[in-house]
Amino acid sequence: MKKLNLLAALTCAALSQATFAQDYVAVQVEAENYTSKNSLWRVFSNSNTPNINPDPDPSHHNSASGRSYLELLPDTRVTHSDPLQTGTNFWASGGQGPAINYTVNFPESGTYTVWVKAYSTGTEDNGIHVGINGSNPASGERIQWCSGKNNWTWSSAQRASNNHCGVARTITLNIPFAGANTITFTAREDGFEFDQFMLIKENKSGLVCAPTGNDSVSCNQNATGNTTNNQTTTPDPTPDPTPTPDPVATPDPAPVTAPTPVATTQHGACSSDASDPDGDGYGWENGMTCLASGSSNNTGSNSSGSSSGTSNGTPVCVSLLSDEDGDGWGWENNSTCVIDGSSAMQAADTTDSSTPTCASASSDSDGDGWGWENNRSCIVQ
Repeated sequence: MKKLNLLAALTCAALSQATFAQDYVAVQVEAENYTSKNSLWRVFSNSNTPNINPDPDPSHHNSASGRSYLELLPDTRVTHSDPLQTGTNFWASGGQGPAINYTVNFPESGTYTVWVKAYSTGTEDNGIHVGINGSNPASGERIQWCSGKNNWTWSSAQRASNNHCGVARTITLNIPFAGANTITFTAREDGFEFDQFMLIKENKSGLVCAPTGNDSVSCNQNATGNTTNNQTTTPDPTPDPTPTPDPVATPDPAPVTAPTPVATTQHGACSSDASDPDGDGYGWENGMTCLASGSSNNTGSNSSGSSSGTSNGTPVCVSLLSDEDGDGWGWENNSTCVIDGSSAMQAADTTDSSTPTCASASSDSDGDGWGWENNRSCIVQ
């Protein structure tokens, strides 16, 4: 894909940069360039390392854009076994958690895709919400990170009950007018590390643009895969008109029957390796991620979802990709499953009571298949 570097900048109170290109408009802000914030959001930089405990991971400012970023501290929930405390280390909806406000200057109104660059080290520090001008639309809730752990990674995916990692480019905000608007991020999980955000509005139908690195945007044509080049083409001159011949009747073409899509299990095997055009082992079929045959995550199980269960009835995952956070537990066919051979499977096979089943699905406040009852973790079935 062709990288389109930043071309121009407008500076406002939040030091936002507005980029104008033929194919898109993009507005970029460094997380530390806030207008106001809750005191629980702490700045990490060359000259500042907050001494707030607990905070189990080291500073990542050396690899952050501008060598500075924000983190929500203290970080009290690091693993599934740590107690989930709504209103203290977890906030399910936008507008509830500690907030950061930014005054952002938009050159145009319209619908923008929201991209955020974050550093996630585990399963309990990878979510945040975004709102605009005091409102918290559903399209800005639950920005999620699964891949790109232990690196600064861009995401625009919205977590859903049937897809915990979400689908890229599903976080959007409607900017009602050009000029200064207030963009507000509110916490979903403590320990969240926040480096930059970018809002992108494509100007052409079917165009897909995304941030790359710290300050670039890459675009391609979604329907054809052709890379855009932002060049203006001069049309060929119109030839002199020629006499139109009498129409000749031609037979109707034979109807072509569209191929029937092959159903796949969520995160199951791809029906064709053509679904993996970039050869990274991951494909896309029927609106969901699948595993190409060459993927290191492909267990070799069939895609029908048939597999044996553990002694306490927990099904075995068909695909390693179902275990997005590497804890040995996955999510397939709207149910918790366990990765074959993992320590989680050994624990589930030990006794029926080793990992209890939750009495109520409401115990699973963040929708990850784990709940908290009677001062211990439980599995939502």
